[in-house]
Amino acid sequence: NGGGMNPDKMRHCMSLGYSAKSKAANTIGQYGNGFKTSTMRLGADVIVFSCCCGKDGKSPTRSIGLLSYTFLRSTGKEDIVVPMLDYEGSQQEWKKIIRSSLDDWNRNVETIVQWSPFSSEADLLHQFNLMKDHGTRIIIYNLWEDDQGLLELDFDSDKHDIQLRGVNRDEQNIKMAQHYPNSRHFLTYRHSLRSYASILYLRLPPGFRIIIRGKDVEHHNIVNDMMLSKKVTYRPQPGASGIPTDLHMAVDVTIGFVKDAKHHIDVQGFNVYHKNRLIKPFWRLWNASGSDGRGVIGVLEANFVEPAHDKQGFERTTVLARLEARLIQMQKDYWNNNCHEIGYAPRRYKKYIKDSYDREISSKKSYPSRHKITDSSHSDKHQLHSNQRWEGKDSKRLPEASNYGDRKGHESSKGKYKMKTPVKYREGASVSEPLSPSAEDASDDDMHVMVTARGANGSSQKILAAEKSFGKDGLHRTHPSACLVDSESQQDGASGGSSVRPFMPSQSKGSEVNYPEHFLSDCSLGANLGQLKQENHELKKRWVILPF
Repeated sequence: NGGGMNPDKMRHCMSLGYSAKSKAANTIGQYGNGFKTSTMRLGADVIVFSCCCGKDGKSPTRSIGLLSYTFLRSTGKEDIVVPMLDYEGSQQEWKKIIRSSLDDWNRNVETIVQWSPFSSEADLLHQFNLMKDHGTRIIIYNLWEDDQGLLELDFDSDKHDIQLRGVNRDEQNIKMAQHYPNSRHFLTYRHSLRSYASILYLRLPPGFRIIIRGKDVEHHNIVNDMMLSKKVTYRPQPGASGIPTDLHMAVDVTIGFVKDAKHHIDVQGFNVYHKNRLIKPFWRLWNASGSDGRGVIGVLEANFVEPAHDKQGFERTTVLARLEARLIQMQKDYWNNNCHEIGYAPRRYKKYIKDSYDREISSKKSYPSRHKITDSSHSDKHQLHSNQRWEGKDSKRLPEASNYGDRKGHESSKGKYKMKTPVKYREGASVSEPLSPSAEDASDDDMHVMVTARGANGSSQKILAAEKSFGKDGLHRTHPSACLVDSESQQDGASGGSSVRPFMPSQSKGSEVNYPEHFLSDCSLGANLGQLKQENHELKKRWVILPF
């Protein structure tokens, strides 16, 4: 019982590509194809009856139009022919509006009667008696069938509803909707016209009603299905197309848990409206693994993005991409802060445990003592475990190449020092070849690796990480200088640190290594600060990046 259409508007409605709504501020019509494509999707044929009150001194009118796929295909029409009949007058007398000739009028009557469910012109005019003085009546017939020969639309399951068969219908969801009433619209909107129509509009104008099979549709706002809800303000930024009309535009996003979330059912998504019309029902953006995000629903009206031609999505633009990213972040933040309220493990606690573990590992990580070298098996295991822990994305370790020896530790006849490869270093470590002999003269018998490690307190620790000697027996020996640690002052650490100059004890191949008692002090303190900085400068020029 709307305003109805006069003969001119009726022709615009029945023709393809015409729209008077594209420039209207509060409407979503744009392309002029909605009525035609939607009715043709439901059935092969549609007939429209519309009556309009006279305005500006004009007489009331009645119009009949037929858009029939069956007629066009059966008669072999190459063009879309829409026969129409127009009348004007009053309730007492209706006169024919003949636009071309009486023969054309009579031909249109014959076509409509032949290809419609009505048997005569009088039967057609009787349909207006079922209407008031103004309004439109649309009858879709020859409904489409599925592969089994059944109607795609189901009129039998619910006498007050029109439902869909096929892939959109999930019997399990229908059963769940009976047990979880607050999630009913999420579980049924895909197959139930009544469920979908109840959330189709964000706000209903006064006096506006939707009636399906004789029963009013009860308007529903899913905000009423929420608990622990909150509002988040989103301010859209200008996209590549230009600056929004309203620079102060702000959108309130209402987000919360569905009241059935404690049952851990997978209900989530945002209902996104555009100019009061639902475009994306329960838009699922965050596809997290596991149970993250379950139960979180939201509502917003996004008038700053343009809907697609089928009104079932939005045009892909930069503005839409930013909205998607922000909604995902909203859902993540809400879930992480509130998931414990519905029986899930606190996600913040999970992050706290990880951070605490990382700090514990960092605090326990240590290097061998400067004044104590032990040969106990426990110390060897702890040293190997400590070396295998490393931090930072730029951490480096020695390549597992044959030049650096095998993985098996070997005890020397004195001191029983052990060093196993690969050795891993913390971020900031510098690795170099020995200063003497030169890189070209270095042999497999002697290999020196030096590292500067950054301490937790900001100081720099200089470690001669590995110095191996390979004897004639094929086994490698590790100098105790591998365990040498010398902590620099804060000032040296801030300047980038320097590497310990390698200690080269006299040794013949295959012989045991003899170390003087003053080795540790001479190695760590024998060089002056200037010489160390100069050596470090030279080493940085020959920085070697070792693969993992």
